[in-house]
Amino acid sequence: MPSAERRYRATALDRVFADTRIVTAVGPVRGLDIERTRRTLAAAERVDDAPHVALEPRSDARQWHYRNGIAGDNVISSTAATEDLGRVLTDIRARGGERGPLEVIVFDDYLAVDYSHGIGDGQIGVMMLAAFCDDADGALVPGLAAGIPAGMTWKALWRHYSRNPRTLGAFWKLRARHRAQADADTPRRRIDNWEDSKVSRAGYMDRARVDELKRWTAENTPGATSAAISIALVSAALRAESIDVDERIMVLFNNRRYLDPAQQGSHGNFAVGIPLRIPAATSPHEIAGIMREVIESGWPIAILGMSQLRDATSRIRSSGRQQHADSVTEVSDTLRLAVSDLGKLRIFDHLEWADDAGPPQVAASLEPDGPDGCTMLIAEVAGGRTYTASFCSEMVGVAVMDAALRRICEDPVALLRDAH
Repeated sequence: MPSAERRYRATALDRVFADTRIVTAVGPVRGLDIERTRRTLAAAERVDDAPHVALEPRSDARQWHYRNGIAGDNVISSTAATEDLGRVLTDIRARGGERGPLEVIVFDDYLAVDYSHGIGDGQIGVMMLAAFCDDADGALVPGLAAGIPAGMTWKALWRHYSRNPRTLGAFWKLRARHRAQADADTPRRRIDNWEDSKVSRAGYMDRARVDELKRWTAENTPGATSAAISIALVSAALRAESIDVDERIMVLFNNRRYLDPAQQGSHGNFAVGIPLRIPAATSPHEIAGIMREVIESGWPIAILGMSQLRDATSRIRSSGRQQHADSVTEVSDTLRLAVSDLGKLRIFDHLEWADDAGPPQVAASLEPDGPDGCTMLIAEVAGGRTYTASFCSEMVGVAVMDAALRRICEDPVALLRDAH
């Protein structure tokens, strides 16, 4: 139920994502309790007069309401099987009926959150998972209410470029270097009702393989970051399965790095994806260098600034994501890959894992923006890594994606060695 008194001024990015869903899941966790989850969500609503977790996103409005009573029948229990996390995410996304801005599903020893991307990016999704599982000491609840204050984009831009004025020129040069080039010869394909074919698949890399990968990359590609290694692994695995992958890979950057540290824990849509030219032979070390150039140039925060300037002079339009029953989409036969590495998530360290029910995992599904898109989200908890691919099964077969995930998780060192 919306409140008539409180309003939030949505950014351009908020509205773009208002009709997009993020689905996250964590487990296996001992002692999950649906009533405790409801109490945690209700407590987050009471923390502040404008709790960010209570937003009601709308793609067709600049002013958004804050809802009241957000811990009701949107928190439900489920007895569905959880052995296959990819299927769990797919089934949650495919549920019928109208969706609320935030829904929580509590399984026996897994917990999932299905929320509008308009509320925020992956940072709030991860915090909700950790808090809704168990926030006995109340340490996480205040964070769920903390939204990014108005005007932070401009403060971040000033903070970066006033300290590093020469990087403005680097930004324009990098933007030109990574710009898309027209290719009229690229094969095309037609896909019917592609949104009905959206699926998620998950692969798990155990601690021993993660440790082996870290040792090998430290010795052979020094300076490579976790995100750079993930991009190299994912693109190599897909190409090894004969998938034509666009060399411009969308890399997710968290713009909170440009904020004052006191504001970096606040929530909203402050991460952006930038398509970067990363040819097949590019090593993890070289990918890390490309990403470092982008970060130092301020390109990610400049994107937010430019989007706000465009938004100030434009009319509001609905996102138009609804698909007609007989829709046909024509796209390139080349897969557009987007990669987001969430890194090592210590926010789950307080949970008691049900080790007899499988390895601790965090999986996350972000909808691709078209049938030719594939998003890959990577998260590390308790020493292991989970790779979650979300894609259109009419573009890439499920068996093919499963094979690519096995390549990544079963022998990542061999995959990188053979590719580079």
